[in-house]
Amino acid sequence: MARVIFVRVGGTDDDPRFGLLDADDVKAVNGQNTIVADVKGERALRTALQSRSIHKYCALVAELFNTSGLDMLTVLKVKKVSVEWTMLSVKDVLWRSIQRAMFNKESTTQLETHEVSQVHAVMARHLAENFNIDQSFPSRFGD
Repeated sequence: MARVIFVRVGGTDDDPRFGLLDADDVKAVNGQNTIVADVKGERALRTALQSRSIHKYCALVAELFNTSGLDMLTVLKVKKVSVEWTMLSVKDVLWRSIQRAMFNKESTTQLETHEVSQVHAVMARHLAENFNIDQSFPSRFGD
């Protein structure tokens, strides 16, 4: 069973508004103005925020590759044609390859929330070890 926690983000006393908290946020609000709910059923697939973050992350990595002079030929060791990276090529060639190897899932829509973090960890380690690229995963806090 999963547990979700919501914190009051506005509204009125008669009509309060709540937003979903991340695990790190729980400590910050110290239980004040929160709702805790246990969710029964299957594990959650990746969230809309995680979907946007995957796209943002892939776009940031593509930009880093390109500004570092690391075209797809260099990164993939393919000797046929030099192609600049895009968000979609990073997602399709790198991200999706890792998720397939780890979870045998073709689409990012099939990833569970914890799997997104695991794919990112493997990809980040690979980029750091092989290309000296350090790109954190975007968060809702502006990264």
